[in-house]
Amino acid sequence: MAIRPGDTWELYVGKNMHLEEFIYHRAGAGFPKAYIATWQGYERAGPLLFSTDHEGTTGDGKSLRVFFSDVAVKVVGSDKWVNAQSASKQLASERIARK
Repeated sequence: MAIRPGDTWELYVGKNMHLEEFIYHRAGAGFPKAYIATWQGYERAGPLLFSTDHEGTTGDGKSLRVFFSDVAVKVVGSDKWVNAQSASKQLASERIARK
């Protein structure tokens, strides 16, 4: 999928300031004309937050799912890879550690 002049995006952000839904509208010829997908399954790897699960539909009604697994980052200056963890589980463990 190439980005073309006239393409537009709609981004829906939740109360937690995380992206919850993404809608892409294609300009010009070509199908599908739109892609609509959720952004869920947030995981944190080091300082970065990733949405690893995207479900939705295309403009012509076909199901769409894009997901990522085994996400890890290597911070500049470090020799170690940091595996992503569920953001909700990580926040819970940080709250427990602060008590």
